Amino acid sequence: MSESDNLDLSREERPEESVPSPFDQAPVPDFDPAPVPGFGQTSAPDVNGVFWGWHDVFLFLMCTVLAIAITMLAGFGLRNLFHISDTRMNIVFMLAQILAYGVSFAALKLMFRAEYGEPLLASLHWLPAGIDPAKLVFIGLGQAFTIAVLSAFMNIPQMETPMSRLLADRPTAIVIAVLGVTIAPLAEELAFRGLLQPLMVRTIGVIPGILVTSLLFGAMHLAQYGAWQSVVLITLAGAGFGAMRHVTGSTRASAIMHAGYNSTLFILFFTQKGVR
Repeated sequence: MSESDNLDLSREERPEESVPSPFDQAPVPDFDPAPVPGFGQTSAPDVNGVFWGWHDVFLFLMCTVLAIAITMLAGFGLRNLFHISDTRMNIVFMLAQILAYGVSFAALKLMFRAEYGEPLLASLHWLPAGIDPAKLVFIGLGQAFTIAVLSAFMNIPQMETPMSRLLADRPTAIVIAVLGVTIAPLAEELAFRGLLQPLMVRTIGVIPGILVTSLLFGAMHLAQYGAWQSVVLITLAGAGFGAMRHVTGSTRASAIMHAGYNSTLFILFFTQKGVR
């Protein structure tokens, strides 16, 4: 074999040297894929923990309306069965409404668990507020006195309303007061400041979200009090509850404040006007 043949073989056996590419020397960025929502979950939770949508609010509203209708029909059935007087039927209807709230929140709990796999109370921020409950009650008391002073300058018409007729009966007024400082603040705060307000804030911003939620809260009471001035005052009270919910991040805080507010109003009612 000639020397030229050996040289050719050595060239064939020698591995080809690769020329480094500038792309091989570039750093590779870390890639963290976004979490994929679970089965049945329409969206991943956002940074504020508001994972539900408007369809959940409307479903909750429909469940509430349906539950109230069913419990009211049950109340009429009890009246016909036990011949309950019209005055005592007011108490039956109030208890039926509380039962309807329980049914609607049970439905909301099932919705959260089935669609998102999340608990109800923690999702609605029913959490410790970091503020002493007694202080929250006194804040509600101060807000109630402020609202009472404002009402003196608003020339609210003195007329008979559904609420005034209910409060005219002593046993009914007592039941309203008990429910008004216990179940009502709990249910209303979970619904308005727990479910609705965070979604409003995410959609239109903090201040508009609190104000729109408060306006809806006040409008809900129009049928009870019948005057636009009362709706304005309740809207202002709702804005105070909403601000507390937003600042503390706790629906429990706004509920305790709400209970203190209602307690003050009922104390003023029973001490100043009395019950006929």
